[in-house]
Amino acid sequence: MAALLVALAVMAIVMGAAMPTWSQMIRREKEEELIFRGTQYARAINQYQRKFANASPASLDVLIEQRLLRKKFKDPLSPNEDGEFQLLSLQSQSTTPGQGTGAGTGAAARGAGQTATPGGGSIGPSPTGRGTVVGVASKNTGRSIRIYKGKNRYNEWQFLGMDMNTQAGPPAGAGGRGPQRSGTQRGGADRMGSPSGSDGSGRQGGGGMNAPRTPPSRQSQ
Repeated sequence: MAALLVALAVMAIVMGAAMPTWSQMIRREKEEELIFRGTQYARAINQYQRKFANASPASLDVLIEQRLLRKKFKDPLSPNEDGEFQLLSLQSQSTTPGQGTGAGTGAAARGAGQTATPGGGSIGPSPTGRGTVVGVASKNTGRSIRIYKGKNRYNEWQFLGMDMNTQAGPPAGAGGRGPQRSGTQRGGADRMGSPSGSDGSGRQGGGGMNAPRTPPSRQSQ
């Protein structure tokens, strides 16, 4: 009996020491999955913008309708049960009480978890939850283990369509080829081809020229 109690005590100590390691490993796996899923959204948004003359989708459902995204991914680190990503929109420069414009606006944007743009505006969560979607981010405000693009909080990891411009190659129709795939594909992951509407050779409507298409949200109006 004494030997059994000693063995149980040793097992409890070993398991207690191993739990933090296992917990950290699980978090690292979820962080990798968050980056992968966020990149899928950013790539789909970028393809939509290239297809519709830099117009941004009104919602994530539009990306699925245009066959640029297979399904809506859940945030693996979401603090909410719905697992929804935070939608990011382009917000115009504004002056809040007690603050000026210019450098003050950029500092306020960084303090609110937003990204200042060269035009003086910022990219961040839409106050109304509506507007064109330029990217996604996690709703989890916790501190991360991994540093992603200089950010150590999950809600500051922004996955933007514009960030894919340097990786996606020339627009469809330029040089006879459609958008280039970038990044490393994972097993079982979505493998997205050229944007819907391309005939495979990179040519689109407009008599050989890249005539801008009207986004679906505007066609219905």
